[in-house]
Amino acid sequence: MGLSFTAIFIALLALQAVALEYLIGPDDVVRITFWQQPDLNTVTRVRQDGKISLPVLGEIEAAGLSSRELEENIVRSISVYNKVISQARVEIAEYNSRKVFVTGEVYRPGKYTFEVIPNLWEVLREAGGPRERAVLTDISVIRAGDEAGKKISVNLTQILETGDFSKFPVLRSGDTIIVPGYSGEGVSASAELLGHSVIYIYGQIARPGVYPISEESTILRAITQAGGPTPEADMKNVRVLMKQGSQSTVATVDVERYSNQGSPADLPLRPGDTVVVPKKAGPWRSIWGGVTNVLAVASGVLGILYIADRVR
Repeated sequence: MGLSFTAIFIALLALQAVALEYLIGPDDVVRITFWQQPDLNTVTRVRQDGKISLPVLGEIEAAGLSSRELEENIVRSISVYNKVISQARVEIAEYNSRKVFVTGEVYRPGKYTFEVIPNLWEVLREAGGPRERAVLTDISVIRAGDEAGKKISVNLTQILETGDFSKFPVLRSGDTIIVPGYSGEGVSASAELLGHSVIYIYGQIARPGVYPISEESTILRAITQAGGPTPEADMKNVRVLMKQGSQSTVATVDVERYSNQGSPADLPLRPGDTVVVPKKAGPWRSIWGGVTNVLAVASGVLGILYIADRVR
């Protein structure tokens, strides 16, 4: 008989975990412990040449290796000097090699580091989200590294309204995101609102911006809180972007039907969620730009389960 769905699903998750395994880089801080000889425990920063300095061993290559690979190299090398040590544990204390800079009309501009650099919108959320003066139709990504200085223009409004995340440029370590602004009026958010106690509301609504969240917050209440929809709003295809680990899950909700019939259930919101009300326009395009590999399938299945759990 063929493999069960559960077995296939577990295998897909295993493949995904391997593919996303973090590789240590310069400026990362690693914590190395030896339970068999704690006096050798150390915390050290990876130098620009990719090496770290350890007691007894001296210099050893770290950049480009996973934690598991570095553990194996350390044990292999140190066993020459001390046969008792057969195990070492490597943990990433600070993820500094994968950094993105955010400036302009966001609430918390600065440097942000990640284990896995997420998409542009997730980075902006980490920076507190766009301010009321932000121009979301012309965000700039300034490349670092081999393409240093290259500018990529991003229409964030269009991407959020269509849900086509394939339009996001893949962010690389050292990139700078610039959110321009204009002089106009809009909803403002006080500093104490920012963090895990807010939701983001954008698109075809009267007052887009950042809003506090309560235990009773739902899509319909959030839209009402933001002044209600504009005449061009497509209330049949409201998008909700929900954080799921290092990725986002997108749900499309027919708010118009709920308002008229009371079904399906009004989706509850959680801190950090983003509600986007699109324009009445063409056909709905694929959220992910097409499923092209088994890792995307695994993520998609996880997303379905996540939304189902949220509704319950």
